[in-house]
Amino acid sequence: MDYNEIISNGKQVIKSKIDGDFEGFDDENLFPLYNGQYWIQKNYKYWYHYSYMANVTIYEYRNSHFLTVDGQKQFVEIELIDDVIKATIVNDFNGWSGDTIFELDNGQIWKQSEYDYNYSYRPDAIIYSNGYDYKILVEGNSVGVKRLK
Repeated sequence: MDYNEIISNGKQVIKSKIDGDFEGFDDENLFPLYNGQYWIQKNYKYWYHYSYMANVTIYEYRNSHFLTVDGQKQFVEIELIDDVIKATIVNDFNGWSGDTIFELDNGQIWKQSEYDYNYSYRPDAIIYSNGYDYKILVEGNSVGVKRLK
């Protein structure tokens, strides 16, 4: 399947913008849309393209959904997710390093459940389920977490 097949034979179902930075496709990328929806990349595909609040179109084709960035001839299969928590990390946040605890402004507390390293100061965070476990997304990077409170 190629880009032209999806555009020609698919049904355009959503026209929106990425809410924030768009840095292309990778593995399990989360795409927060300006319309309030969250979509997750289903399969690994790497393509780098930076754009702030990129205009995107979602097509339905053969019972699947595909995200395209307007003006680019790239696409990725995506899936709508609704198990999403958007909050701000309130404790002193110095990134994550293996056993990091995340205290959110909504009172929830989460703990890192897989190893990775990242640093940022008091960032916004999005916690979402990929259908199997939970991830926290901070400034374009995500790591597995489990809820403590």
